Amino acid sequence: MTEFDSDNSETSESPGCIILGLVIFSLLSGLAMLLFFVGCQAPPAAVVPQGPGWESWISADGSYEVMLYIPDPAPLNQEFTAHGTVFKDGKPISEAVEVVFDGGMPQHAHGLAVPVETIRRPAGGFAAAGVRFHMGGRWLLTVDIIDGPHLERARGWVEIR
Repeated sequence: MTEFDSDNSETSESPGCIILGLVIFSLLSGLAMLLFFVGCQAPPAAVVPQGPGWESWISADGSYEVMLYIPDPAPLNQEFTAHGTVFKDGKPISEAVEVVFDGGMPQHAHGLAVPVETIRRPAGGFAAAGVRFHMGGRWLLTVDIIDGPHLERARGWVEIR
């Protein structure tokens, strides 16, 4: 009679152990490659709004781009919220950068009737609630970008009828 060795000691290498080891190695290698490729991708490009009411301004020194929304047509003698996004090198500015919105009519030597408080929003955004153009004509709007001691201003004209 023939005897079979039923010793399943740690030194025996069955095909199942080898296959299991290869599967685990393949999974770990695939996971490492996936993490590498995901980590190497550039962040998604910022969405630049377009359409009626959107204005694109470049700051005086060219460091910033301001995308500003003013309703088109802008309301006369009614409060509204102007809002926008500030970009530097194609990316939204950090939350630490201050943004100040203002406006005036230099030809009449006056500004907005009521001071506007500019509130920062995530991803480089800002909102200026309570903007009111109290008379028709050309208004010069300004957006000041203050990053520590550095201040840059973006300006643009709107016609209110």
